[in-house]
Amino acid sequence: MDRRKFLGRALKYGGLGAMAWSGLPTALAAPGDRVLVVVFMRGGWDGLNVAVPCGDDAYYSLRPTLAIRPPSDGSPTSALDMDGFFGFHPSLSSLHAMYQAGHVAVLPAVHYASASNSHFVGQDIMESAVMPSGTTGWLARYLMQSTGDVTSKVLSLTEQVPLSLVGLPTPVSAFPDLGSLSLASSQSDRTMLASVVTQGYGWPQQPGNPYAAALHGIGGKLLGELSALQVVGQMAPENGAVYPATGFGRQMRQAAALVKGRAGLELITLNLGGWDTHSGQGGGQADGRMSQLLAGFSSSVSAFFTDLGAAASRVTVLTVTEFGRTAAENGSQGTDHGSASTWLVIGPNVRGGVHVGSGWPGLGPSQLLNGRALAHSIDFRAIYANVLSRCLGVTNIAAVLPGYSGAMVDVVA
Repeated sequence: MDRRKFLGRALKYGGLGAMAWSGLPTALAAPGDRVLVVVFMRGGWDGLNVAVPCGDDAYYSLRPTLAIRPPSDGSPTSALDMDGFFGFHPSLSSLHAMYQAGHVAVLPAVHYASASNSHFVGQDIMESAVMPSGTTGWLARYLMQSTGDVTSKVLSLTEQVPLSLVGLPTPVSAFPDLGSLSLASSQSDRTMLASVVTQGYGWPQQPGNPYAAALHGIGGKLLGELSALQVVGQMAPENGAVYPATGFGRQMRQAAALVKGRAGLELITLNLGGWDTHSGQGGGQADGRMSQLLAGFSSSVSAFFTDLGAAASRVTVLTVTEFGRTAAENGSQGTDHGSASTWLVIGPNVRGGVHVGSGWPGLGPSQLLNGRALAHSIDFRAIYANVLSRCLGVTNIAAVLPGYSGAMVDVVA
């Protein structure tokens, strides 16, 4: 690691197969004591093949090869019934078990008016929660309203800080793998580095330098903080939890360790990409591209809550995506950029079931947005407002979601 990258990391950090479901604790933590985990499904996941509208006949005519069979077919590629109208993709079996226990809220038509079909614009709008997109994130604005050491309340398990956390005076820490934070490979090198850092930050503070105190504070705790995070990142799962051997599985394991081992933590953000399925998307077959992504996501989330044990009562997972896919499949056996998509809210503190807001928009020719995509029945900010209030104890929603005056959707208890 070169000097510039080392200093950049130092400054950023100083700111800082289906598993049988055994159930989660029912005694819920109070708002303000909870942890919100936000997973951004980058690329625009196909909500129509996540929460499959099996009861909408138009779905099957629009997707002759990609449609998921209805639950009544009873095959391994059939949807997993939720409420008689919707069913989960068959690769979401672990998540379906949680749904049956009442721990998954499914919102199958989430978006916003006059939506963009650009990945970049769409992601910026979802993460800033401002239209047109802003320069500060909705989670950063939440943290601006809170008290105490703000940066100790959040950590991003990503390559770089997402826009949702941009805007704080001191940058949030972002590390894609807590287990690889060592700045030196051998004990002798670590000892030497500790000596260099200690001496380097031992000089007297320069009077009149507004950054001096912060810089000394960062340097003084840098190695200890990195070491502590590395230990957390290498913690073994508990309660028999088994994570898939994927990058996302590792990050969810580390997220569970953070919840259990880092006092005062309120927010964790993660990314899961690969959802831009213009071709070769696959239907319900287990070897399909989307099937494999969904299986990894489902088993990771199930293992995460199993691993948490009693701490699960404090945690809510929210999945976000920039848009859904077209209602009809394309000529490459994929789907193109659409509009509304499925969002999920997961944990023992959710009001489980399917939430359609003003009603299922439908997939008929006259119901589709611009003749090609699912319309929305829930504004995404209605979900943000709910998790901000119920998970994080926010009372001034307008300060975090400027310009939004709509009601919140009631998915978190």
